[in-house]
This record gives sequence, structure tokens and C-alpha cells, in this order.
Amino acid sequence: MAAAEQIGEKKGREQTMKQHSIWSNYRYTYGPLWQKKKKIVLSTIAEAVFYVFVPIVGMMTTSMIIGSLEQGISMSKLVLLVLAAFAVCGVLNIAKGYLEARGDGQYIEARTELFIMDQIEKDLTVSMEQYEDEEIHKLKEKSDNCLWANFFGLEGFFRHNSDLLKSVLGLVVYALLVGSMNWKILAMLIAMSAVSAAAAYGVTRYYQKIKDPVAEQQMTMHYINREVDDIQGGKDIRIFGLESWIIGKFDAAIRRCRQLHFRWDMRSYGSNILDTVLDAVRDVICYLYLILQLAGGMRLSEFVFYLGLIAGFSNWIGMISKSVVAVRQDSDSINDLRAYLDLEEEKPSGEAVDCSAWTDIEIEFDHVSYRYCGAEAETLRDVSFRLAAGEKIALVGVNGAGKTTIVKLMAGLYLPTSGTVYVNGVSTRDLDRKSYFAKQAAIFQEPFQTSYSIGENIALAETYDREKMWKVLAQAGFDQKVRSLAGQLDTHLGKDIVPDGIGLSGGEQQKLLLARALYRDASLVMLDEPTAALDALAETEIYEKYQTLLRGKSVLFISHRLASTRFCDRIILLSEGCVVEQGTHEQLMRKQGAYHEMFQVQSRYYQDAGQGAEKPDGSIS
Repeated sequence: MAAAEQIGEKKGREQTMKQHSIWSNYRYTYGPLWQKKKKIVLSTIAEAVFYVFVPIVGMMTTSMIIGSLEQGISMSKLVLLVLAAFAVCGVLNIAKGYLEARGDGQYIEARTELFIMDQIEKDLTVSMEQYEDEEIHKLKEKSDNCLWANFFGLEGFFRHNSDLLKSVLGLVVYALLVGSMNWKILAMLIAMSAVSAAAAYGVTRYYQKIKDPVAEQQMTMHYINREVDDIQGGKDIRIFGLESWIIGKFDAAIRRCRQLHFRWDMRSYGSNILDTVLDAVRDVICYLYLILQLAGGMRLSEFVFYLGLIAGFSNWIGMISKSVVAVRQDSDSINDLRAYLDLEEEKPSGEAVDCSAWTDIEIEFDHVSYRYCGAEAETLRDVSFRLAAGEKIALVGVNGAGKTTIVKLMAGLYLPTSGTVYVNGVSTRDLDRKSYFAKQAAIFQEPFQTSYSIGENIALAETYDREKMWKVLAQAGFDQKVRSLAGQLDTHLGKDIVPDGIGLSGGEQQKLLLARALYRDASLVMLDEPTAALDALAETEIYEKYQTLLRGKSVLFISHRLASTRFCDRIILLSEGCVVEQGTHEQLMRKQGAYHEMFQVQSRYYQDAGQGAEKPDGSIS
């Protein structure tokens, strides 16, 4: 059954990541550009016109000067003619250069102002289930490649379409002029161009085969870059001497990328060789024809003009071939971007239930099971329990028992594979998630902290109520520390943005997170082993504050130290994804089951920490 479900999941992802036609991608990119940045489109057209006609004016000027010499024009008139011709060509070339330089910045402007914010918004709103899916991570990498490059993907699409417009316009104009000379020559040029285009298409098709493997290697390189840049990890890297190992991993990814690109480059090189051969054949045939025409009475000025046209025609063909390949690749990359932006979460069957007016939160797990995408077995199996409004529940169990998964299901970050999670009687499938998130405060084992000010880190907003801020800092026991700092609430955490940012100890970090939960005034608070890095005494101090300050709120917390669970109204013991025991601390100790056994094993360490061991009746010795 699991295998069948995995196939279904894969098909579902493939359907979500549908491929758009190139015409659809034109509407997707140039539609917003025309609506909001019309000047860029008009500038691109003007640039193409100047790009094509300025060389023609130059060839006509040369032909005119040679024709004047053939007619025996006087030297003074010839000088004036040359000066006038150069003045006209100079003005046209200045205008052409200005449009080309302007276009460079405009394409960056179009990419950054019209599209990047869509991806950032998707990064921040994509569901956790999708965010943790390996295939979605790969898609995100390809989406980044589309958006964060100058000559590939979205911006490349604008640039290469500008080149394509120039080459198509140039080909049409030059074809009309060459056709006026001899239609057979024109037919020959077109036929050879078709062969060149077919070879270029083959290169584009091969790129599709290597795109995913390249993205996988880029994911590896970006991951290593993040780890190397992490200050906390830097200590381990140096102590354990991981430099060679990390460099070896990075080098392996680079070499794999290089191998993939080499195969693509060789096909591109083969296509370029074919273009060179076809160009040579075209030139030989055309030049022989023109030489014969010159011998038959064609004027030298006409010979020079048509010679320039044929050489230009070959250039336009080569430019079209390269532009078509690039546009096709850019369009495929835009498909990746659109597939990522089109990712959809499971939506309520009817209108989503707004939680904004709720003051109390009650949670019920009704025969809930959950299996991660691609996993063979379920992480949770038939879990049922209830968290009443204002109740405090401790969730305990060994690592891998499914505790964090329960937190994510309770928060609405995940939706059950089967069964239902009810919030005040409403399934999480039918909730308006944003309004539900606003009722929560969650503190995870790896706490979220930004490199902005202490005030912003607590309020998680740029503006905040400073009076309320000092109140919650005092409640959390962190106000004296903040008042001792030169910048107080405006002091930055970390040195990523400002050089005088500070670092916090583990205990200080926990007090800041407690202040954050208090400032949010959430109805539901979830604590997923936030004190795992603290010693037993420091953890006890923090949990005593939680017990006092979160009174009246619905609280679920996970702790690997069972002695800290005693202040909870109820304890749930999870093992291998199933609830095996529930009750108060005293009830579970008297039962002398799995919880009792785990507590007795840990009690030795509590004695060492000065907490004492507990007797079977729940008292402390």
C-alpha cells in the first residue's frame, strides 16, 4: 500500500509541476512588463530597429561613396559627402549605443521589481510539508537559477528575446534585399539555415536531460556554503579538522557539474562547427555568384552593397540559431519558476474558518496518523488525545517517537495522512491558517533568531509597543540584561548586519524566547525541547517561569528531562508513533509502567545535578 501511495504522490508532484508552452511564458513575462514597464518593451523594439538599420545605412553609405567615385565626382564634393555620411552614421551609432546600454539595466529592473518578490513570498508561505520535500527543494533550486542570474532564466529570456527580435527583423529586411538580387540565392540561404536550426534544437533537448542533475549538485554546493558560513558550526569544523573533507565534498559537486556541462558544451561546440561549415559554403556560393555578376556588368557599388548584405545575412542566421536555443532554455527555466510559484496547499472544501475572534484554544487528535512523503512507514499511528483550553500537557518519549511531528500537526503546519486534528471543533483542514497561526506561539529546539534588534526579535515586527516590550522582558527576567546594553532594545543580535551586534548565552536566549511568547499573547503555546542545550537546573528555572507566566493558556511542551514534566496537568508518553501511556505524573509513577521506568533511569542524573531522586509515590528524596 505504501508503494502505491508513493507512486500517487509522485504523480501528484508531476501534475503540479506542469510544463507551460513557450507562448504561455511569453504572456507570463511580457504581460506584466507591458502593463507596468511599457517603456522597456518600446525601448527593446527601438533598439532592434537601430541594430538592424544602422549597418544597412553604413553599407549604403559605402556603396554611395564608391558609386560617386565611379561617376567621377569632384574631390571637394566627395569630402563633403563623406563628412555628411559619417555625421549621419555617427548620430545613429550614438543612439544605438545608448539604447543598448539602457537595455542592460532595464532587464535587471524588470526581473527584480516584477518577479523576485513573488518567489520570496512563496518561500515564506509554502507549506512545511512541501518545504521539506526533496523534490520541492530541487524545484526551488531551479527556480533560484531562473531568477538570480543575468544571462539565464527570466532576465536571460528578456535579453535573448531582444537578440531574437533583432535577428528576425534583420533576417527579414536582408532577405527582402537579397531576394531582389536572386531568389535562388535566398532559397539556398534559408535551407541551410533550417539545418543549422535543427542542430541547435538538438542542443536544447539535451539541456533538459542535465538540468535536474545540475540542480542537485548546486543544492549540495549551496548547502556547504551555508554550513561553512555558520559561526556555530565553524567551531566543530576547526576542532575536528573537517576542512579537507568539506572541500572534497564541494570539489566533487563542482566536478560533477563540470562533467555535465562539458557534455552539453561538446554538443554546443558540434552545433557551432556545423554553423561554421554552413557559413563557409554559403559565402563561397554567394561570393562566386557576385563575382560572376560583377564580370557580367554589375556596378562596383552594387557589388559592395550586396556583398555586405550576404555577409550580414549569414550573421543574422547564426544569431537566430543561438537566440532560439537560448530562449528555449530560458523558457524551460521559467517553467521551473512557475511550477514552484504554482505550488498549492490543500485547501478547505468550503470557506476557511477564521480564528481571529477565538480567545481559548482546545485541541483534539482523533485517530491521527501521519506518513512523511517518500517514507515507507508512518511516523504517527492512530494517535488520539485532547488538550483542553488552559491545560498544560507534556509530551515525552525517546528520539524519533514522533513528538515534533505532533507539534507540527497541532500547529497546522502539517495535515494528517488520516484522522483529524480538531481546533475548537474545527478540522485543521478547514481553518484559515494565517488567523490560526496568529493564535500560536511556538519555541522549537533550534530557535528562530534574526540579526536585527532585540525589540524586533521579540515582537517579530519592525514597529512595536515599547511599554509592553519592557513589561514582558521583566516577566521573563531579561529586562536587566537588556537595560545594561548600550543600545537596549535597539541592540542587534549577531554581527551579520552591524559590527557591534551581541551574542546571547543559552539561558538568555530562552528568556528572550519566553518574552516573545508573552508579547504575542498567544492562546496556544508549543515548546519543542527549547531547553535541550541547558543544564538541568537552568531548565528547571525556565520551566518554572513558563508554569507561572503561561497560566490559563493551552500549552504543549516536549522535554527530554522527565523531572521537568511534573508541573503539567497531564503527561503523554509516545513510543514508535503511538500513545502508550497518559495521566498525571503521580498517576504514571504509581502505575509503574514505561514512564516510571524512564523516570527511574533518569533520576540518577537528577541526583548528580542536585535535584534528588523521586520515590515511587512521586515525592523527592
